[in-house]
Amino acid sequence: MPTKDPITAIGALASLMLIAGGVMLYLTPAAQAPQEQTLTLTSPFKELEAPPKPAPEPAVAAEPSTESPFSAPELTPEELAKLTPDERTRYDKMRESLQHVVQQVQALEQENTRLQQTLTQGNASNQALDTEIDKLRPPQHVAQPAEP
Repeated sequence: MPTKDPITAIGALASLMLIAGGVMLYLTPAAQAPQEQTLTLTSPFKELEAPPKPAPEPAVAAEPSTESPFSAPELTPEELAKLTPDERTRYDKMRESLQHVVQQVQALEQENTRLQQTLTQGNASNQALDTEIDKLRPPQHVAQPAEP
């Protein structure tokens, strides 16, 4: 029965880890550019002027909410009272579906974090193994050309 060369096995593992890392980088959301903040310095001896008013934003932009991205919006009791029984049933089903999707997203984020940690640990062990392999290999001598 033939035995596998350990260097080939390590090379295959390294290739798999690099592919997994590439997939993880490709699938992660793009980093958002930080918003610019302006800082106005004034002399303490001058009277304070009113800060310049920022340009009005388009009406499409919504107010920043204090809710977490995973919290579901809720109707007020008055709004719920206005719903017909069919609308109320649909609303309840939609809320249950939303909660299920939120749970799935959170589970996927936890799995993603775990996989990133595993990938980091795998890369560290791969580097340690590469170092060990380099120690075991005989030094390669560079042949110097003979002088005529």
